[in-house]
Amino acid sequence: MGSAWGRLALYVGCFTRNARTGATISHTHILVLDADPVAGRMLAEVLEGAGHRVTVAEALRPDSPTIDLPTVDLIVADPAQDAGAATVPVLVLTKPVRLGTLLARVEETLRAATVDRPCRLGRWLFDASARTLEAEDGGKVRLTDKEAAILDHLRRAGRVVGRDELLAEVWGYSAAITTHTLETHIYRLRRKIEDDPVHATLLLTEAGGYRLGG
Repeated sequence: MGSAWGRLALYVGCFTRNARTGATISHTHILVLDADPVAGRMLAEVLEGAGHRVTVAEALRPDSPTIDLPTVDLIVADPAQDAGAATVPVLVLTKPVRLGTLLARVEETLRAATVDRPCRLGRWLFDASARTLEAEDGGKVRLTDKEAAILDHLRRAGRVVGRDELLAEVWGYSAAITTHTLETHIYRLRRKIEDDPVHATLLLTEAGGYRLGG
C-alpha cells in the first residue's frame, strides 16, 4: 500500500466516526472504482459514514453481477481507472486523498447531478420534472405540482424536514399560518405511493417532520 493510502488508513476510523455523528441519509448510490481493494474499501467506509450507499469494484464492467449500474448516481474513480463509458458523473480522485475535500466534492457533484435526474423511491422511479412515479412493472402514477414538489424537496434534503420548512419551500407560507394543507397532501401522497398507507415505509413521519424511506 502506498504512502498516500497509508495516511488514509490512519485517519479513516476517526473520520468515519465523526462523519456518522452528523450524517444524514442521502439516498445516493456511489460506485468506487479502485484496483486496490483495500483502498477502495477504506474509501467506501468514509462515504458510508456520510450516509451514502456504496459499491466497490476494481473495474467498470457493465456485466458484473455485483454492480447495479442503473441505480448508480456517482462514480468515484482512481486516476488509473477507465470510466469513460459511464453515463453518470465521474469524480476522479486526487492523491493524496484529503477526506474533507473528497466529501465536499462528492456532495457538490451529487447536488449538481440530481437537479432533474429521476431517482429511486422504493419500487418507484420518481421523476420530479415530469411529475410522475413509474413502477418496475411499467405502471405510472401522475403527481400534482405540489405532490412532486414535496417529494423533490425531501429527496434533495436527505434528512427529516420540518413542517414549517415544507410549507415555506412548497407553498411559500410563513410559519405563522395555520393550515392543514401539508397534512392533506401527505395523506394523498401516501395513498398513491405506499402499499399500505397506514404503515408507511416510503414517506415517513418523524419527530419534527417528514423524510423519505425506502
